Amino acid sequence: RYLGRLACLAIAEEQRDQNDYDALKHGPIPSVPRKVIPLCWLELLECEMVARSAKHVLDSYLTENGGAAAAQPAQTVASFLSALVSISEETAGETETRVRKDPSIPDEDDLNALTVFDVGGDGDALPGQIRSRKEVWDDIELDVARRFRYTLSLYNQSGAAARDRALYTPLLRRICQRTGVRLIVKTYAVGGKCLCSTGITSGGRVVPSYPISPLDIVEIVPLVKHAAAHGGEGFVPCSTSPNVMLPSLHILLPDAKVAIEKAHALCRARALPRALDLAQQAAQLYQRVTDSPMHTSMLRCLDLTSAVLYEGGEHQAAAGNAARALALSVQLGGFDSAETLACHTTLSHIFLSSGNIFGAVKHLRASIYLMELLGGPHYAELSGFYSKLGTIYHQLQQHETALEFFEAASRRPSPDRISEGMLANRKAVVLASLGQFKDAVKTEKLAYQFYAKLLGEEHEMTKRSGSTLQVSRKIVCRFVYMETCTNQCGTIYATQNLTKLAVVQGSKQVSEAKAREEEAAAIAIANQIEAEEELAEKKKKSKKNKKKK
Repeated sequence: RYLGRLACLAIAEEQRDQNDYDALKHGPIPSVPRKVIPLCWLELLECEMVARSAKHVLDSYLTENGGAAAAQPAQTVASFLSALVSISEETAGETETRVRKDPSIPDEDDLNALTVFDVGGDGDALPGQIRSRKEVWDDIELDVARRFRYTLSLYNQSGAAARDRALYTPLLRRICQRTGVRLIVKTYAVGGKCLCSTGITSGGRVVPSYPISPLDIVEIVPLVKHAAAHGGEGFVPCSTSPNVMLPSLHILLPDAKVAIEKAHALCRARALPRALDLAQQAAQLYQRVTDSPMHTSMLRCLDLTSAVLYEGGEHQAAAGNAARALALSVQLGGFDSAETLACHTTLSHIFLSSGNIFGAVKHLRASIYLMELLGGPHYAELSGFYSKLGTIYHQLQQHETALEFFEAASRRPSPDRISEGMLANRKAVVLASLGQFKDAVKTEKLAYQFYAKLLGEEHEMTKRSGSTLQVSRKIVCRFVYMETCTNQCGTIYATQNLTKLAVVQGSKQVSEAKAREEEAAAIAIANQIEAEEELAEKKKKSKKNKKKK
């Protein structure tokens, strides 16, 4: 029930943040919190509640009528999943149109081959009923209300804003994890309309469903939450001979746990050599007990070893241990686990510090993909990772690519309001580097206005942004004067220092007629000045001649 309570608190915090944001539009307010609640919190909470309820609802479907659905489990599971990852159900006309456009419709013989005979139903030949999407979601909402005391606000809603925040791909992933369903790896059209094949299938035949077909169900595997023999550990000593006395393996695991904890403490205290020895000792103890490196504690040891080596300046050795930790995390939890995401982030940080830009960008992109896959497009750290990629490409002088990443970062909400102003500053630098001075001015003004409203006029960041704008205006006037005097057209390139960037675009293209007129006017002025100088020279000569006489 705590998930429902947390979701209610998240809704209240989102409303409070929205009220503060609306007040900021009208000017500075006395106090506003710098941090806001990430939008992904409510999305992930509702996703988890729906996934947990889906496990119980699907279990009730498979076991009803004495297990009659066991004859066609793929039909029941595919229709159930199709209902959960869609927003509505297709009409007959929409189904016919989709079938005509899509030639990859499963064959009827392939579908009927999924039927398992002589199982379930206590001898009853009546196949199980396939629920419609509405019936499935009614059961889900009822189970969520009963288990979590909560009413869903994002899933199965008619509003476009709620539908846009519903996480269908993470929901499908979590349901498969909690129910043991394994699907074929392919792209599924989630978030659209579905076909659940409602009613009782005549003759026990399997009928197609959409977007998940019964043929997409690879298998349903049993799940075990935990398995331990003693003291929270799953290892017991064994021997083929009663005369051989083996040491208790339970002693080694607590020893390894103590060693890894001491290594963490020594690493924080900057006692790196001792911390490295203890981390390697703990890894040896775990491997001796498990007789294989395939253990989650081995992953912890490798992570700590890479961190100690990185702090000691051994970047190459640290990258090697981090790569082994990444391979182990993929084998243990899959490529889309949270541990794998952390390993990608660690590797990107090590590569970036060691100057391996290619490796750093590769793992940063992998981290972003996993964040969006696991947490959706509103994940809290997405904006920071996109901004980091933009900074890397800006340092590589690839300004157009950097601008794309900065714009992507601005589209992702950040839990820190100040980061919006900092991101605007970085975009202004990139825009000026591209010669888009007008856009750079607008972006820098937005940053200044944001700082002024949020922090006040007397804050250091606001003053710095204001001084930047003042210097920029002076430089603008200077460049305008130089451009007018020299009659030059084109782009004045920006320097790396933002205070020296010219934030003027002006008119880049001047017509030939106007240029000729300006040139003629300049020549006329020059001729007039020359005539005046000649006249003055003649007067001087005439005065000298008079004095001689």
